[in-house]
Amino acid sequence: MHLFYLLSITLIGLVYSWPDPECRLPPLATNYTIQQYAGRWFEVGKIQTPGGAYFEKGCVCTHIDVSPTVQDPTVVNVSNICNKNAPDGPLVVSNQTLTSSMKPANGRYNASFLPGLPSAAYNVIVLRTDDYSVEYDCLREFGITNYCVHILSRKPTLNETIVNNILKLVQELDLNTAKLEYVQTKQQNCSYAR
Repeated sequence: MHLFYLLSITLIGLVYSWPDPECRLPPLATNYTIQQYAGRWFEVGKIQTPGGAYFEKGCVCTHIDVSPTVQDPTVVNVSNICNKNAPDGPLVVSNQTLTSSMKPANGRYNASFLPGLPSAAYNVIVLRTDDYSVEYDCLREFGITNYCVHILSRKPTLNETIVNNILKLVQELDLNTAKLEYVQTKQQNCSYAR
């Protein structure tokens, strides 16, 4: 009898909590150009669902290299680079291709990791060219939403006041629908390959 009651409560909870909220469509950085977004960005911190964190599990010294393609300005290559578990740990590289339907690209892309896999929405929502940027990506499949909010900086650190203001913006835009904790990325004692 107690097992039936417990299963009933669990099922009711699942029914009312599923499906997850839709991916958000946030406003984009008004000054976005790929020329300003290109280059190296260090991940200062992130908010990630478990699915979004799959590629970054155990990563430290995380940074991305953004490279527009010469052939088509609406296609951008992004390399996510980190070390596994420690600054001297094995190097992990995850490449993705961003494609935009807008010419010129406006900061809203589809991000593809591997052929045949669904693409995630990739949105540059803040861009302060020489200082910091914020990227929100999201994928919803089978009623499950996985998202990441990445706070990026041109240096491995970023002023705490700026980070707090970005976190307020994330809240105002309702991007953190699962109310997950912000996690600062470890960037101490890192050496970054060129």
